[in-house]
Amino acid sequence: MGNKGNNRHIKSLTAPRYLGIGKKQTAYIIKPRAGRHNLDRSIALSLLIRKLKLADTVKEVNGIIKSGKVLVNRQIVKDVKFSVGLNDIIEIPEAKKCFLISIDDKAHIQIKETEKPDYNGQLFKVVGKYKADGNRLMLRLHNGSIVKYDKNAMVNDSVSLDEKRSINKVLSLQDGAQCFVIDGVHVGTSGLVKSITNGTMQTEASVLIKSNNGEEFETLVKNIMIIG
Repeated sequence: MGNKGNNRHIKSLTAPRYLGIGKKQTAYIIKPRAGRHNLDRSIALSLLIRKLKLADTVKEVNGIIKSGKVLVNRQIVKDVKFSVGLNDIIEIPEAKKCFLISIDDKAHIQIKETEKPDYNGQLFKVVGKYKADGNRLMLRLHNGSIVKYDKNAMVNDSVSLDEKRSINKVLSLQDGAQCFVIDGVHVGTSGLVKSITNGTMQTEASVLIKSNNGEEFETLVKNIMIIG
């Protein structure tokens, strides 16, 4: 069998659009570690730090991360390949910097600098529900996190978490809910859910959305996140 080489890096020519990397900017870019966000909607922490221009060289970037100077969602992260994606909050206390990760209307990563972290407003989409050992029900969030089941939270709803990683607020997918499109043709658009069409064995569930500029369009439920 032929040697396919390693998968530690991604060729810039085939890099996900999300990263916003020029095809001829560099030959390879670091690949985020699997386990949290989807590969096509995530960025390695070291590449993110370089995008923020907080260091000039890979050695300097790795030094900042491995010395424990970077926090992701309140936790110190020392893994340079740590996967960062939608709604993650990045803090660099020493530099007095804080950033929120989002996505723009071109499906590129959007890094918003904020004065201070707003963990009460940080939302996670519920993407799955399963039964763990001991018949415990658990919920899986869009960033790979696992939290205890809450009877008020359903798949495709959004939740916020407290410091103990317990659900403290549920935003339900329903008519009139505010949403943000995270994938598809209308990515980066905000609006209101006008109606919901349940899926069948042949089709996926979809929603009719009225955007903030008055345009109406239909997209799949999996392409949106409820934000209010």
